[in-house]
Amino acid sequence: MSKELFTIMIVEDEGLVAKDLEARLQQTGYNIAGIADNYDDAINLFKKKLPDLVLLDITIKGKKNGIDIAVEINKILPTPFIFISAHTDADTLEKAKNTFPASYLVKPFTTSHLLISVELALHNFAYQKTVATTNPNAINEAEDELYLKQDFIFIKEGQLFIKLHQNDVAYMEAQDNYVKLFTTNKNYLIRCTLSKAIEKMRKDYFVRIHRSFIINLNKVESFTENEIVIFNEKIPIGRNYKEEFLNKFQLK
Repeated sequence: MSKELFTIMIVEDEGLVAKDLEARLQQTGYNIAGIADNYDDAINLFKKKLPDLVLLDITIKGKKNGIDIAVEINKILPTPFIFISAHTDADTLEKAKNTFPASYLVKPFTTSHLLISVELALHNFAYQKTVATTNPNAINEAEDELYLKQDFIFIKEGQLFIKLHQNDVAYMEAQDNYVKLFTTNKNYLIRCTLSKAIEKMRKDYFVRIHRSFIINLNKVESFTENEIVIFNEKIPIGRNYKEEFLNKFQLK
């Protein structure tokens, strides 16, 4: 199963500071996509690794700074980024705001502040993207713990976000205001509704077969008109969902 941790890229031209950031994040369990100390290397690393989040020092080597990198990242692939800087002057802040960063950390900062900023950056980016593509009027809906980026989902587990490929999710079961995700190696309980979950996944191989179940068609081992089997577990097909399920197999 392609389980990964949240991947962060660091842009910082002070070697000791960069290594300190790397150590703090790795100790918490995050993956580091790489470290760059100038514009060209940062853009090349970003294109190669396509990290999930970028930590950007504003003042770096060369004529172009971290704000220039942020502008280019927004053009290549919109990705959440956090500015880190010792500068708090009005001019710098105004230029930084125009790139719409997820956060702005002023040096020196604590590990706690860093982790909170990372968590909020991912949540806000994923939530805003989902709202924009599914329900423009959903701004005030309750927050949840299932976040999407391309073909992957992020599941909050403690202070970490676990990265899973969508196809690794075999089926989902509603449990009050939570959803239980079943995968080959591990199950996850997240705060989310089943309706929100299937909206976010947005893959044709996910289909709702019951008011309490969503299944991955790629994981179906066998089925009848009344139930399907995944991981040797029998999952009922609700009467109101039967036609949609059968149509996926072009049986009707």
